[in-house]
Amino acid sequence: MATKKTGNIEIKEIMYFEKPGMKNIDPMIEFVAGKIKTLGIKHVMIAWSSGYTLKKFLEATKNFKPKLNIAVVTNPKGGRIGTRKVSIDDATREELEKKGIKVCYLNDDLHLGEPMSPDPQQKRMRDMLLPWLPAHIDPLSMDAGVDLSLLLILSQGFRVCVGCLVLAVQHGLIPEGERVLCLAGKATALVLQAGKTARTCYVKEILGFERNSDWLQMPKESFKGMTAKTMT
Repeated sequence: MATKKTGNIEIKEIMYFEKPGMKNIDPMIEFVAGKIKTLGIKHVMIAWSSGYTLKKFLEATKNFKPKLNIAVVTNPKGGRIGTRKVSIDDATREELEKKGIKVCYLNDDLHLGEPMSPDPQQKRMRDMLLPWLPAHIDPLSMDAGVDLSLLLILSQGFRVCVGCLVLAVQHGLIPEGERVLCLAGKATALVLQAGKTARTCYVKEILGFERNSDWLQMPKESFKGMTAKTMT
């Protein structure tokens, strides 16, 4: 459906996915890449776990001019979920920075892990901090300086987009006030106004949306072996 605009009313396309999954990334990237120029996007924030979304995005936009300002926000250095690496190592960071891609790491200084899958040490830390630190608080909320959990009524990707954009702005990777394409989850794509706080990261466009992505909507078996660890 083509964009339609009448006065103050605008009708646009949104790509919906019934549930999150890696297979969503390719069609989402193709869809989003076709929208960048019409949206006037100059800045992009991509949340990194496996690096696949960034890889596909770079392939889809390799001929774009002018060059996009791309910031990547990744898990704490050495981070793993089970045995899978979910953070950017030093060699990969150097490679990305040579391409002009900026990198920012999430902190988990208290070693809280994710609330739905803490290991025994992380659970002890969380138990010690109760009631000062609510059980549902995650490292991204701690680093962004605000409880982002309410955004889970939309999706995991929504929460991550907002939290990671706040970190990218706070670290000087993206200018405050700019319109930014944010990619997170498996296929969440938003255009947000960049802010140093979640309260000022205003939603301007929703391009890709994953339904049923909150942890509470997933079967408990999904969390086996998913404990998030910071190794360094």
